[in-house]
Amino acid sequence: MNLRNFLKYTLFRDTTFGGEFRELQRLAGPDCPKSFVDVGASNGFYMSNSFPFIARGWHALLIEPHPVTFEKTKKLHEGKPNVVCLNVACADTDGQRPLYFAKNNPNSSHSTLCTDDSPRLREMRSEQYALVQVRRLDGILAEHNIPHEFGILSVDAEFMDYEVLLGLDLGKWRPRVIVTEDYPPKDPQKNDYLQKHGYRHESQLNVNAFWVRQ
Repeated sequence: MNLRNFLKYTLFRDTTFGGEFRELQRLAGPDCPKSFVDVGASNGFYMSNSFPFIARGWHALLIEPHPVTFEKTKKLHEGKPNVVCLNVACADTDGQRPLYFAKNNPNSSHSTLCTDDSPRLREMRSEQYALVQVRRLDGILAEHNIPHEFGILSVDAEFMDYEVLLGLDLGKWRPRVIVTEDYPPKDPQKNDYLQKHGYRHESQLNVNAFWVRQ
């Protein structure tokens, strides 16, 4: 952890990568329901959008498919009554799919369900994989009694954010703020899907797009 990140954590319990915590706070507002759903939670700490809110007492559902990374998340939040950790992947249909590991670090969270044939993915995606359980997000939210109008949904599913959103009935569940990671080949469809369900693109931090319920 460099000095800047150390100070961010020490002063504000901010573990986000590039200021996402402040932006999420601003967009959510002071009366936001204190519930956070984090799809692609990684290790639950470094570059985590959800950790700063958990540190402030929010309830959180953390979803991470990579088995090694998930164990770190589970250990970090063990014993916290306001946090539930699930070792599953999310997409538009239930079932099993191969989770392809990253070439440079198979145990990192940069694993993906995405099978797109692109230079970027060929560079990062190895042929090693593990079969993982895949669930629609709306089924998970129903099982865990997540309120229909909850606070924040953060999606970082390594090129699969659009499919994660397709697996959520946005006519039923209405998070106040949604943050997703952009992926140009799917961004037009993702943006259209969110706009059709009453969300406005409010701001951008690097590849992270912030959407607010209108």
